[in-house]
Amino acid sequence: MNSFIPLAIAVVVIMAFRVRRMMKEQVFRSTTVWTRVVLLSILGLVVLMVEMRSVLTLAGVAVGFVLGLILGGLSLQHTRFNKKADPPRYQTNPYIGAVVVVLFVVRVLYDATRAHARAVGSGPVNPLALSWIAALLYFLFVAYWDVYYIGLLRIFRKK
Repeated sequence: MNSFIPLAIAVVVIMAFRVRRMMKEQVFRSTTVWTRVVLLSILGLVVLMVEMRSVLTLAGVAVGFVLGLILGGLSLQHTRFNKKADPPRYQTNPYIGAVVVVLFVVRVLYDATRAHARAVGSGPVNPLALSWIAALLYFLFVAYWDVYYIGLLRIFRKK
C-alpha cells in the first residue's frame, strides 16, 4: 500500500491544479484545445473497447456519454468569452467542470485502491473494468471535456 500513497497524492495535486486553473481566465490556443480533444477521444475509445464486455457496463458508458453531452453544453452556456482580447480568452464555469473532475478523481483513486488490494494476492487487475459506475464516470469525464473543447473551437472560429 505504500507505493499507492505517492500515486494518490500526485493525482490529487494535479487535479487540484486543474480545478484551480478553471477558476481563472484562460488563453484560448486552438492547437492546445485540439490536442486535448484528440487525447480525450483516444481515452474514450480505450474505455469503450474495455467496457464492451457486458451490457451493464455499456449502459454505464451510454449514461456517461449523455450526461457528458448535457453538462458540457450547460458549461459552455455559462462560460464567459473575451474574443476581443489578444490572444482571445475564456473563463470556464468552475462549478460544473470541478464536479466532473472531482468525480473522476474519486473514481480513479477508488479503482486504484481496489486494484491494488486485489493485486496483492491475485495478480494484475484492470481498473477500468471494475463496474458500470466506473464506465459511467470515465465516459462522463471524456464526453464532458470533448463537448466543451469542441464547443470552444466552434465559438472561437466564428470570431
